[in-house]
Amino acid sequence: MANFQEMAMFFAINNVEEHANYVHNERQTRNREYITDPFTLSDRLFIKNFRLTKDAVRYLIDLLRPHIISNTRSSAIDLNTKIFSTLNFLATGCYQSPIGNSKLMVLSQPTVSRCISEVVAALNLPEIFQAWVRFPKNLSELSEIRNEFYKETGFPGIIGCVDCTHVAIVPPSTNLNLNENQYPEYIYVNRKGYHSINVQLICDSKLNILNVNALFPGSTHDIHVWNNSSILQTLQELHRRNHKDFFLLGDSGYPLRQWLLTPIANPTTNAEIYYNQRQIPKNAISVSTKR
Repeated sequence: MANFQEMAMFFAINNVEEHANYVHNERQTRNREYITDPFTLSDRLFIKNFRLTKDAVRYLIDLLRPHIISNTRSSAIDLNTKIFSTLNFLATGCYQSPIGNSKLMVLSQPTVSRCISEVVAALNLPEIFQAWVRFPKNLSELSEIRNEFYKETGFPGIIGCVDCTHVAIVPPSTNLNLNENQYPEYIYVNRKGYHSINVQLICDSKLNILNVNALFPGSTHDIHVWNNSSILQTLQELHRRNHKDFFLLGDSGYPLRQWLLTPIANPTTNAEIYYNQRQIPKNAISVSTKR
């Protein structure tokens, strides 16, 4: 009798599990029937969800297609869905759950996480990243960017704006081996009290990003990031070689230097007041989004 009861219990549990799996699969199937193609959204909603135009996303899909391996399984996530789920995550700053519940992409949180990792890894490939984020390599390119900046703003000599922004991260483990990461967990806590990386960006007058420095944790001061930037060395070398008509614009958090123009703290002359009036609004085009 005991064996019979045990067998009955086993079959009952098995039936419950099979029923649960069936219901889950049915829901997934019904949900996928109602998935909306993101390209059918209005332009306004599309940009709200993905921060890019439809043409830009189509270009991105074609760009990444050779670098993201497609799985032949019928249940595999297609390339478009991988890219859309990643863009939505990057655009909104939300973690995976809200995307997984969206009618645009019915995906589990672990699946979205894998999509993000795969797409971001492809975007960071040197042949892709360096084609879009690159500092001028010669005087001709520097002069071209400087001339464009002058046409856009009327501010002479400027090749770009520099600033830092805090990118929030999941707190690293407090037990992390320092051989794997030189910074302990608490170093990532910024002045606002959350964990982040302090990312330095340099952009031109058209908001094209020329340089990224994402090596330092959130508690690092902007000046320390700048002092350890390869672009600082480049500008110093330019001025040492007597090319003294190339500058960056920075805010008052940076030191005033021959190659880095910042607002004058206490302007007294008309010339200094005029300089600040011209410098501060133009510096507002920098890519900083400090929180």
